[in-house]
Amino acid sequence: MKTVFIEDQKEIDEIINSCDLCHLGVIDIEGRPYVVPMNFGYLDGYIYLHGANFGKLIDSLKNNPDACITFCTDTVLAYQNVEVACSYRVKGKSIVARGTIEFINDYDKKVDALNSLMAQFTDRKFTYNSPAVKNVEIYRMKLDDFTAKEFGKYNEQTFPWMKRHGR
Repeated sequence: MKTVFIEDQKEIDEIINSCDLCHLGVIDIEGRPYVVPMNFGYLDGYIYLHGANFGKLIDSLKNNPDACITFCTDTVLAYQNVEVACSYRVKGKSIVARGTIEFINDYDKKVDALNSLMAQFTDRKFTYNSPAVKNVEIYRMKLDDFTAKEFGKYNEQTFPWMKRHGR
C-alpha cells in the first residue's frame, strides 16, 4: 500500500469535480486554526466559494487571507486478510491546496462564480436577483500551490495477489 503523487491535470480536475464539498482551513482572529466544510465551484484554475458577508469565517479571511482547501474522493476500505489489522487500508484520492483568498466585488464576476458553484451540482442554468448577488460574499483561491495524491494504492511487489483479486 502506497501513496503516489498525481500530476496529470485531467485526473486532478476529475478529483475536484467528483467532490461535493471541500474543506476550507483558515487562521481565525485569535490565531487558531478554523476549518469549514463548504460547497464550491471550480473554474479556470480557481476554487470559488460563497457565504454570508459576516461571521467568524469572513472576519478571519479579511484578517488573514492565507488559506488551505482540501478535497477527498469517496474512499474504499480494502484488506489483504480480514484477520490481520495491518493489511487494511483506505483507498482514495485527495488534494491539499494552499493560497491566498481574493474577494470578488464585481457584479458580473460574482454571477460567473455563482454559476460555477451551481455547475458543480447540476447542468441547469440559473438567474439571480440583484439583492442576492450584491449581498453574498464571493471569494476565490487560485490552485497553483497544491499536492494531489492517490492513497492506499496496492504495490504489486509487496502484494502481488491484489492485482489478481482486484483489490
